[in-house]
Amino acid sequence: MDGYAPRYSPGLMERVSRNRALEPVPCMVSSPIYPVGTWLYVWSHNQKVLRACRVTDVSAPNDRARHIRTRRIVELGYDEAISICGAEHINDRPEACPVTVLRVNDPP
Repeated sequence: MDGYAPRYSPGLMERVSRNRALEPVPCMVSSPIYPVGTWLYVWSHNQKVLRACRVTDVSAPNDRARHIRTRRIVELGYDEAISICGAEHINDRPEACPVTVLRVNDPP
């Protein structure tokens, strides 16, 4: 699935992980499609890196349809956004961070 990756504010994804009683992992994302706990591969078109990321949050019910329609297929934690989108794009619109997402069948 191809789309774009907006980002969370610094520290927000880590707080969500703690609130859900989930151990932090190196790459955490929010998804409008996959449930919490699902592992995804996120390929960065900007940085040419592949990261295994756990879905730690999901889109709010009121936002889900809009996220899918606008192709915001994952929302990245702040640190993840720097490594996946590139620091030069950290304050840009989500379209500046094109990604491809694949579901992982066997989690890392």
